[in-house]
Amino acid sequence: MSDAVKQTKTAPWLRIVLFASLAANLAVVGIVGGMFFLRPPLDRDGPPRGRDFVFPYTRAFTETQRHDLGRNLRGAFDRDRDRASGRSFLSGYRSALDVLRAEPFDAQAFGAALRAQGAEAEQRQAAGQRVLVDYVAALPAEDRQAYADRLEAEIEEMAQRVGKMRH
Repeated sequence: MSDAVKQTKTAPWLRIVLFASLAANLAVVGIVGGMFFLRPPLDRDGPPRGRDFVFPYTRAFTETQRHDLGRNLRGAFDRDRDRASGRSFLSGYRSALDVLRAEPFDAQAFGAALRAQGAEAEQRQAAGQRVLVDYVAALPAEDRQAYADRLEAEIEEMAQRVGKMRH
């Protein structure tokens, strides 16, 4: 055919950028999905510790609600990442690696890297709590009551585990 459409090739560097972007997005989706769809490795003989306190709240949602909440969280985390100029949570680990490999070892710099990661984690936790509050606030009263019933069951299960631990 003389009218054949001329095919253009994508530049190799553009393919690499697109692949890296896809890989980063899949990593974020995997991490967030893992947080919500897999039970954390909680000490089954005691109460949640540290930041694990949120898991009974998320386990009490229906599967559809967890999917919706996860989508809302990904959107919030994407917006926060965009505001942070694309800085990834992995950059904190990479900073710590640089400090660990440096000679002589600088314990204060390593501590600073850990504190910076902790501060970023606290910011993500606060963002997650805001999304959770907004999500629950938007639930119809009937759905919120059903959620409260499921949460009560989660709390009772924790109370039984703690009771077994004390006996």
